[in-house]
Amino acid sequence: MKTNRTPLYFVLAALLLIGAMFYYVHESNKPKFDWEEGSWKKKGYDEKSDQPYGTQILHKLLEGYFTGKTLKDIEKDPGKELPLDSTNTGQNYVFVGEAMFMDSVATRRLLDFVALGNTALIASKTIPFDLMTFVYFDECEEAPWSDYGMFEDTLALLSLRTPALPDSTTRYFFAQRNESKPYSWHYIEYYQFCDSLPHHPLGYLNKDWINFAEFPHGKGRFLLHTNPIVFSNFSLLRPETRPYLAGVLSHLSEGNIYWDAASRVPEAVGRKRNGSMFGNRSLAEEHPLSYILKQPALAWTWYLIASMALCWLIFRAKRRQRVIPILAKNENSSYEFISTIAHLHFREKNFKGLSAQGMHQFLAQLRERYGLVAPMDPETALPRTDEVFFQKLAALSLVPEQEARRVFGLHANTVQ
Repeated sequence: MKTNRTPLYFVLAALLLIGAMFYYVHESNKPKFDWEEGSWKKKGYDEKSDQPYGTQILHKLLEGYFTGKTLKDIEKDPGKELPLDSTNTGQNYVFVGEAMFMDSVATRRLLDFVALGNTALIASKTIPFDLMTFVYFDECEEAPWSDYGMFEDTLALLSLRTPALPDSTTRYFFAQRNESKPYSWHYIEYYQFCDSLPHHPLGYLNKDWINFAEFPHGKGRFLLHTNPIVFSNFSLLRPETRPYLAGVLSHLSEGNIYWDAASRVPEAVGRKRNGSMFGNRSLAEEHPLSYILKQPALAWTWYLIASMALCWLIFRAKRRQRVIPILAKNENSSYEFISTIAHLHFREKNFKGLSAQGMHQFLAQLRERYGLVAPMDPETALPRTDEVFFQKLAALSLVPEQEARRVFGLHANTVQ
């Protein structure tokens, strides 16, 4: 019989149409610009992102920043892609992101790259302690490295010591959907600079907090900036911010630029992995579910999935639980067996057979325990024994020979 599948096709088509409508409504209501700078945003400071806090504009700007020089992207491993060429110095390494994380090989490679006479510009909210162990090798007295400090405000005044800007300060505010919001501004502690060491400040926040500094290393130098947000698309599209950013970039060497996208990680991950000299590896306030739980739709989806998984585990465990049988206590039935057999022989008046069975059991015990063999004569039902047998039995069992002979004698009297 041929099945009519036409209704099924109509149902599938209707489901596809409804799904397409939901997708269209969702996409049409989706805002064009993502103003979240959250730690778990993949597009945060991404050189391919045109969102407010991407770095697409900066990346394109650096492509032709120096005449005749190129911009090369490090996409996989700076430990393998950074060149170490002592004949071609004056190159640049640029990193912009919330935090950076490098393994020991990549860290060593970056240090060697700078020591040859190159420049590294690192704009991040936190810096790996393993890297600063070498960059800040000569410490100021009683001032070990302890990562960046932080304060919150909606507005920050940015300034540079060199080069001089047309305006002494640049007003910068953090915005979400063009509305000013409080922001965590990071800075380098002032006590980590002293006259006896060559590293020195290059820029300030609110005229007091150091947010841009130079740390010489070998023949090159590290340029550390604590506010990567000023390198974002939103910042470069604001005319009042461009002179400040141009002043920061003027500290780069006139050479090739290596853009590191492989070492960029969320701030929470960077702080947890990088640690500090004080062993601060506590769990960060943010976690991979932070973004999901902040979105109502995603949060309800997460709760629903978690509830369904819990119910499935409960009912699955209930259905798959094996029935545990109740086992009776072990009982010694030998006595009952012997009593039954004895009762049968007694009822049949078969005393000779009962005695023969007893002798068979006795001879089996002697054979297993002492290795003495005395076969039964089928005609007389008497065991075939001799003097040697009784002597061995008495020696092995420590029973007097007369007692052993008496046992066999009682059996002989019974069966005759």
